[in-house]
Amino acid sequence: MMGREHMVNLSHIRGDGAALTCVADPHPPSLDLALDLARSLHLPPLTTFSGHRELLDSGLCDVVVVSSPNMTHFEILMDIISHPRPHHVLVEKPLCTTIQDCRKVVDAAKQRPEILVHVGLEYRYMPPVAKLIEIVKSGTLGQVRMVAIREHRFPFLVKVNNWNRFNVNSGGTLVEKCCHFFDLMRLIAAANPVRVMASGSMDVNHKDEIYDGKVPDIIDNAYVIVEFDNGSRGMLDLCMFAEGSKNEQEISVVGDIGKSSREGWSHDNKSRG
Repeated sequence: MMGREHMVNLSHIRGDGAALTCVADPHPPSLDLALDLARSLHLPPLTTFSGHRELLDSGLCDVVVVSSPNMTHFEILMDIISHPRPHHVLVEKPLCTTIQDCRKVVDAAKQRPEILVHVGLEYRYMPPVAKLIEIVKSGTLGQVRMVAIREHRFPFLVKVNNWNRFNVNSGGTLVEKCCHFFDLMRLIAAANPVRVMASGSMDVNHKDEIYDGKVPDIIDNAYVIVEFDNGSRGMLDLCMFAEGSKNEQEISVVGDIGKSSREGWSHDNKSRG
C-alpha cells in the first residue's frame, strides 16, 4: 500500500526529472498491484524484480524507496548502503525495529557521505501539522513546555502475511505507529528525550486471531510521557479500538505565553485540520 502511494507521489513530479523505472517485491500479488497502478498512471513500462539485490545490481535507478515490512528494513538498508553503486534511499518509518540495528545503519551511512538516507516521517509535512510547527518556530507560543498528542483510531490494517500482528516483526505498536508522534514531540520541543514512562496493554484487538498457531502480541492502547532535556514534556494518548472518535488525531502545544492546537487530521486525509 505504501509503495503504491510513493508511486503516485512520484508520478506527480515526472516533469521535475523524476522517473519511476523499476519495482522489486518477493510477494507476486504486490508486484501485480504495482504494475496495475503504473498502467493507470500512464507510466512507462516498469522492470520488475523478485528481490532488492537484483534491483540494485540492475543499474536502473539512482534512488530507492524502501516500503517493505519493518523487520526487513535493516538487511535491505545495509545492502543499499554497502552496494558498490551509490543509491540514495528513502525508507519508510521506522528506520529499523531495534535500537542496535538503527545505530548500525546510521554508522554505515556515515561511511558513505555521498549517499542520502532519509526516513519517511511524513507527519511533519501534513498541512495542519506543518502550520502548527510554523507557529511554534515563530515564537508566538514562547518556550514550549508541553506537547500533547492523542490518536483514537481503528485497529491495524491487514498486511501481507499478517506481519504487523507481532512485536518481533513490527518493533511493537509504539514503534510501528507512534514513531511519528515521538518524532513530532522531539521536533516541536526542539530537544532530546531523557526519560520515558509508559503504560500499555492489549485489551481488545486481535485477541481472537491466530496465525501459524500464534496469538498476536501487539498492544492496542497506551499512555506515554516523555521528558526532554530542556525541561519540556510530551504526552501520547493512544487507543487502537476507538474508530468511532470524532477526531482520529489531535495535537496541542502549550508554551509559557500561548497555546496552539490542531485536530481532525489523519494519515488518510492529510489536508484536514
